[in-house]
Amino acid sequence: MDQSDIKSSLIELGYSLKDCGNHWRTNALYRGGSNPTALMIYKDTGVWSDFVKNTPSLPFKDLVCATLKTNDKTEIDKFLSSKGVNQPTLKSQPKITSEKIYPIDVLDKLLPHYIFYKKKGVKEQCLIDLHSGLATEGSMYQRFVFPIFNQHSQIHGFSGRDMLDADNRPKWKLVGKKSQWIYPMFVKKDGEFFFLNHTREAGFIILVESIGDMLALHSCGIYNCVVLFGTAISSKLLCFLMSLGLDRIYISLNNDSHKERDSGRIGSIKTFIKCLNYFDLSKLVIAPPTLNDFGDMNCEQINSWVNKLQTINTHKESISKEIQELNESGEITKSTYKSFLKNSS
Repeated sequence: MDQSDIKSSLIELGYSLKDCGNHWRTNALYRGGSNPTALMIYKDTGVWSDFVKNTPSLPFKDLVCATLKTNDKTEIDKFLSSKGVNQPTLKSQPKITSEKIYPIDVLDKLLPHYIFYKKKGVKEQCLIDLHSGLATEGSMYQRFVFPIFNQHSQIHGFSGRDMLDADNRPKWKLVGKKSQWIYPMFVKKDGEFFFLNHTREAGFIILVESIGDMLALHSCGIYNCVVLFGTAISSKLLCFLMSLGLDRIYISLNNDSHKERDSGRIGSIKTFIKCLNYFDLSKLVIAPPTLNDFGDMNCEQINSWVNKLQTINTHKESISKEIQELNESGEITKSTYKSFLKNSS
């Protein structure tokens, strides 16, 4: 299959293509979408996915059919066989297993024992808004549990903080597919997606490592943040961010500069480079907390940090040097470094 044929067919169909290496990005013209990165179309096969609608990989013919809004072979062939575009044989896909959904009444079993977090300065109302509480039975026994909601207001996971401080128990236990979580954007408050609406109104979002960081920000009135549950950003979260049309994305992982290995900084840079595949450089800023994490900061320090966000520049030159150093030390892969060079030029 000649990628020039696929490209010419797409242009003739009305698509404006953004070159992203081995694939193009464009808007979902077939459904009237305006997001210029919603569709990913591979150059060599025409296989495509709609990230906003979370569709599986589909053959090029399906995109032609959807765009023309017809199954008429004569019309479709004008963009396929007549241009020499043959349909690829897709590799067999792994069996898709559906996510487990938990009954909403599990929330009734969580007890409102908030003393642990209140001692840390977390406001009780923040914990109530997140429908969180202490589990006294099951796999989350004696953990303070935060239910994870999907866009359909269904519970599809849990994150539990250990309350026993036992040596043989990890501090956090996650149940569900973390790669599918966008927390806490789909938690409802007063019948609405409060955190999602707040983020859209703010026009920017703060990416943080943990629920503890999120709680510290919430307690200071900063609600436009999302939890990575680590230092890497998932494809699901990237798709979500693309759909918001934000002015800025602040990557604010832990400040580990006092440690032998600055894991937060390295994770921030890797996330930064991954985001560059989908966002302009001007929208991305690495802005770590002034202390180790937001949980170590009081509201005065957090609000001061937030007020300074708009004054932070992207500092392309300085971050380019740092990324080059990480590449030379082997902290990031050669392909990741090449991705940065391509997308930052």
